[in-house]
Amino acid sequence: MELVPTPQPGRPVTTEEVTDAVLAGDWVVDLRRRDTFAGGHLPGSVSVEYGHQFATYVGWLVPWDDDLVLLCDSPDDLSAAVHDLAAIGIDAPATHLFEPDLPLTATYRRLDWTGFGDHTGPRVVVDVRQRDEYDAGHLPDALHLPVHDVERHGAALPAGEIWVYCRSGYRAGIAASLLHRLGRRGGHVDHSWDRVAALAIPTTGGVAA
Repeated sequence: MELVPTPQPGRPVTTEEVTDAVLAGDWVVDLRRRDTFAGGHLPGSVSVEYGHQFATYVGWLVPWDDDLVLLCDSPDDLSAAVHDLAAIGIDAPATHLFEPDLPLTATYRRLDWTGFGDHTGPRVVVDVRQRDEYDAGHLPDALHLPVHDVERHGAALPAGEIWVYCRSGYRAGIAASLLHRLGRRGGHVDHSWDRVAALAIPTTGGVAA
């Protein structure tokens, strides 16, 4: 009978080590709710809200040979996240429970579809869903950049305020944080795509020009 190795626990790090990791360009991933993250987070950190999709997206986005730091305000969620990552082969990430001196000074806006429709001014709209979802229907002016390509290609998006959306708000929350990390201004449409039809917001199929 083959024995399954015991996952290695996370390695707690100090506030200073967290800020040093950001300065070094390491992946500092914040597990808190995406609305909490948008309202105040460590500059340079990335939002991947803890839940059943957490390990999938961290494993998809973070190069496995890069250093990884997990931030959370819940010891239970932090422990569960370390366990979930171990299940896909990512062992012993650095971990940090939030302390009052961690500078959560970065913010960006969140809107529902109604608020997005009322938002005026020039903007770059980006759909971060998969290609088949985009082709099935998207906002007429939306560019397509799947969430897993935002880190590599987000800096090349047109100049201006960038607003991202997806099917439920989860992927768009990740994408908004990645773009914010790249220094792009804008925000996050955090609302179900199903509401677009309910609110009679125009959409188009196929690939946007």
